Amino acid sequence: MSRLLLALCILVSLPSLLFAADTDAAWLKGIPLDKAIRIGTGRQVVIEVSDPDCPFSRRMVRYWDLRRDVTRYVFLIALKDHPDAAEKVRYILCAPDRAAAYREVYAGKLDFDEKSADRSCNVKAVQDLHRDIAARLGAVGTPTYVINGMKVGGAKVGEIERLLGGEKIPFDAGNPE
Repeated sequence: MSRLLLALCILVSLPSLLFAADTDAAWLKGIPLDKAIRIGTGRQVVIEVSDPDCPFSRRMVRYWDLRRDVTRYVFLIALKDHPDAAEKVRYILCAPDRAAAYREVYAGKLDFDEKSADRSCNVKAVQDLHRDIAARLGAVGTPTYVINGMKVGGAKVGEIERLLGGEKIPFDAGNPE
């Protein structure tokens, strides 16, 4: 019985072990990172799908600010149950400094404000691309992360740290379920 359990564990783990052994980051090929919002300069690459009105996405910004070993590539989507998110996505994508606009929005500085209407441009193609990338990554909710080819759905700090390795940062994002 224990040999059967061990064999089953190895079979379940094998795909992720093979992915982890891929040192040329094949999982990144085909994802247009230049169209994402780049935040950070660390050696670890994290692809993030986020909604600017998702409370867990917003809480996780504080966690990511504590990690200096990560470069995040953020793709924005607006979930249907967040009616103001589409305008916030447009505000960020129209900004000359998208990372600064991202921080402004995720800090809540556009909540209950008409400021977002001040900035308009045609970013439909970029919005569509972000939505397509999110679908391709299998993101059905936010936040969704792809780390070393493995998808993490939600603000699951323990799982994120397991995939990134390195220093553990005490952080509670709340109940992501």
